Amino acid sequence: MTNKTILVLGTNAGQADLIRHMKERGWTVVACANQSGLPGEFLADRFELIDICDIDAVSALAKELRADLVYSVSSDIAMKAAVQICEKVGLPHFYDSKLIHLLDQKHELRAHLSAHGLSEVPFLKVTDADEKLDWSAYPCMVKPSDAQGQRGVQIVANADALKAAVAEAIQLSPQKCAIIEQYLTGVEVSSNVLVSKGEIIVNEVSERLVHQGALYGIPKGHLVPAYNVTEEMQEATRELVRQVVKSLNIQNGCLYFQMKITPDGPKIIEIAPRLDGCHMWRLIRHARGFDFLAATIDVLLGLDTKPKARPTDAKVHELIFQQTPPGNAFSLAAFPKPEDALYHEYRYQDGEDVKPINGLMDVVGYYVRPVMSAEAEKFVAEK
Repeated sequence: MTNKTILVLGTNAGQADLIRHMKERGWTVVACANQSGLPGEFLADRFELIDICDIDAVSALAKELRADLVYSVSSDIAMKAAVQICEKVGLPHFYDSKLIHLLDQKHELRAHLSAHGLSEVPFLKVTDADEKLDWSAYPCMVKPSDAQGQRGVQIVANADALKAAVAEAIQLSPQKCAIIEQYLTGVEVSSNVLVSKGEIIVNEVSERLVHQGALYGIPKGHLVPAYNVTEEMQEATRELVRQVVKSLNIQNGCLYFQMKITPDGPKIIEIAPRLDGCHMWRLIRHARGFDFLAATIDVLLGLDTKPKARPTDAKVHELIFQQTPPGNAFSLAAFPKPEDALYHEYRYQDGEDVKPINGLMDVVGYYVRPVMSAEAEKFVAEK
C-alpha cells in the first residue's frame, strides 16, 4: 500500500475508470463534482460536492488533502480545471494553460496547424450571428469553437441554413464563438497518443464508428486495429501526429486526435489534451496487450514506461456503445451482454431513468469483444 492521495475531478463513467485504477495502485482517492449520484462517487474513498470549475475551492481541497496528484480523464472542462489547479498548488501536470487554451479553441488550433502546413482545412471564425458571412463552400461544418460532446455540431447544406446553424453554435459556446469549416469526407479515425520525455511511445490508430443524419458525429464505437484504412494511410496518420506533437513542443502527456482519412490524406478534426471519453484504453488493452491508462499515470508520475503492443493477429476488436435517447427508463432486457464479450459494463440499473448527456443518444452501457477480420466488413456495415 501507498500513503499517496489523488484528487479526481468529476465522477462520471470516464472518471470511474481512473478511480478504479488509482485504487488498484493502492492510492487514496478523493473525488469531487457538482452533482451526486454518478458512478465515481461510490468508488472513491471520499466524495466532496464541489464544482470542479471553482478553482479556488478545489485548490483549497487539494491543499487540505495534501494531494499528490490532481487529475481527470475524458473531459475537456475537467482537464482545463486540473491544469489550473496544479499550476496554482504546484502539483505535477502535463500541459500548461496556454496549450490547453489552444486545443480548446478550435479556430486557434486550425490557425496553428495552417501556420505549420499541417492538416490545412479552410475555416472561418464567427462571433456575431448577424454579420455577413464570407463563406461559399457547401456542405460545411458549423461548431461551437469551444464546446465538447458534439453539442451544436451541424452539417450545413446551403447558405440559407448557415445563419441559423451559426447562431445556435454561438449560443452553445461558452465564449460565444463559432467556427465554420470545410466538410471532410472519408473514414473517421482516432489516434491515442502518449509522449514521454519528448518521445512518442504510443501512437495507436483506431477506426471511429459514428452516427449519421441528425446524430452526426456521435460515436457508436471503435475498432482496433482500424479495418477500413490501409496501412499506408495509417502510417500517414501516425506521421501527421508526429509532426503535430513536434509543432506543439510536447514533452510529456497523452493526447486524443480525432481525424478523417480524406482523398487528400488524413485531416484533423480536433485534438484533446487527455484520454478520450470512450474508454479506448480498455479496447487497446484487449486488442494490443498494454494498458494505456496505466502508462499515462506512469508518465504523469515521472516513471519510465514503454508499452509494447503485441503483433496484430487475425482479429479486429470492437468497443460498441449501447445507446438510447435520454428520458427513457433503462431496460436490461433491451441491451443484453454479448456472449463473447471480453468486457461489459452498464451505466444504469434496470428501470432507472436515462439522464441527458449529449441530449440525443446517450450511452447506457458498452462492451468489448473480438471480431474475426473476415467478418469485419459485414460488422462495419451493420453498425
